[in-house]
Amino acid sequence: MKRPLFLILSFLFCLSLSAEEIPFGYYDAINGKQDSVLKSTLSQIVRGGERYEYGTNQYHSTSNPPEWQKGDFKAYGTWQALPFTDHKPGTQGGVWDMYSNCVRYYPNKLGDSGCSLNIEHCLPKSWWGGEVNEAYKDLYNLNPSDQRANSQKSNYAPGHVTKGDKFNNGSFKMDAAKSSRYGYICWEPEEEYRGDFARTYFYMATAYEYLTWTAYAQYISGANYLMFSDSIQKVLLDWHRADPISDKELCRADVISDIQGNRNPFIDYPELVEYIWGDKKGQVVDLTQLLCAFELGRCPEDAGEPDPQTYDTIIHLPAITASLVNAIPGGSANSGIQSNGNASITMGKSATDGEISFSGLTLQDSAVLAFRASPYNSASSMQLDIYYNNTLDSSILVTVAQETRHEIRYRLPVPPNVTDIRIVSVGGSTSKRACMQELYLLSPNEPTGIHNIETDASARKEIRDGQVVIIRNSSIFTLFGQPIR
Repeated sequence: MKRPLFLILSFLFCLSLSAEEIPFGYYDAINGKQDSVLKSTLSQIVRGGERYEYGTNQYHSTSNPPEWQKGDFKAYGTWQALPFTDHKPGTQGGVWDMYSNCVRYYPNKLGDSGCSLNIEHCLPKSWWGGEVNEAYKDLYNLNPSDQRANSQKSNYAPGHVTKGDKFNNGSFKMDAAKSSRYGYICWEPEEEYRGDFARTYFYMATAYEYLTWTAYAQYISGANYLMFSDSIQKVLLDWHRADPISDKELCRADVISDIQGNRNPFIDYPELVEYIWGDKKGQVVDLTQLLCAFELGRCPEDAGEPDPQTYDTIIHLPAITASLVNAIPGGSANSGIQSNGNASITMGKSATDGEISFSGLTLQDSAVLAFRASPYNSASSMQLDIYYNNTLDSSILVTVAQETRHEIRYRLPVPPNVTDIRIVSVGGSTSKRACMQELYLLSPNEPTGIHNIETDASARKEIRDGQVVIIRNSSIFTLFGQPIR
């Protein structure tokens, strides 16, 4: 469970990166307001600012990839904001995923997601009819999400899950309608994210109260300004009260405010939830008496990220598709390679093993093969065989436990005088298949052997048929000693 802000003030005030300032007078109009008038006044305030196009409109190429610049969202779309709004400190580019306990990354600052990550509407767009409007594009309602959990969540409602018999990935759980206490399918995230979801729902119901919220009668009450049905309203209040604002939520709102130019009042002043939906209905607001989260806290610095290290890059694929591989001189992707959007590949198709290869290399010295990969969305394992000059050099075997599919960074030595490199995903069928998100061939080399591996006790090396095999189960790994930028 998150720590309440008033318990971590001594820590927060020691941090050096200030949070975004609330514009002077931004909330003044809510003074003396109550109930439906309070909600409508907030709606007028926070619906301002700018929204950017949903999704990703442009991608980098292998030559001269453009650098992301703040303000480029008109060109590049909302996907481009997520590496900044949802960056997870200490992960070298990883993002927060409130839908799973996996760690995943973006190929670069302009990147599409990998093959197991979606952009998710926290409050389903179908609840207002799915119209592509300001609500559809609002970053407060958009999150990186596990593809499987997102698909299962669909248009269903939040709730207190009792069995998790419809879906459970160890982090995000769902009850089937027959086991749900509500009579309909419901979902619940981990405790540390429940308040995040609740305050997003309250924000969306306020900022966009003027929309027609009639798509799902069992979820939406059109009879009054509260909007949510009694059961959903109770769930959201429970989550809001039990899970106070965290550093993560504070920082995310800070970045979104900087991008969109509007704020979430229920993060700035959490007590406002009670004045509209909770125990203080009927009372008028005195803004001077409300606890302001952004005045109490500061957004922590992103500590622990190493400085970039410079390499001579022979092959540079910060995003990888079949066409990008084939565009490299000597590069080849076989028929078992399936491109996922503009940034990643699935290695395997039907019964055909996925294979990418690079021939005609002139490596007189040692080099480093670096790539990022994970098991396929529905696979139980993956195996990657690495060949140098048609000789198997190493095999990487990853088994999946508790439905986790971490993206793992691999870094393997390439001996001198190698002219051909092949990477083969062994297994063919969907039960044993890999996804790959980026790949580099780098020079010079560092110490030999599979190295720079930070693991927990669940990872081990084995020798099989004279080859090194790394066995992993549901762990977080950093195999690049330094990030490749």
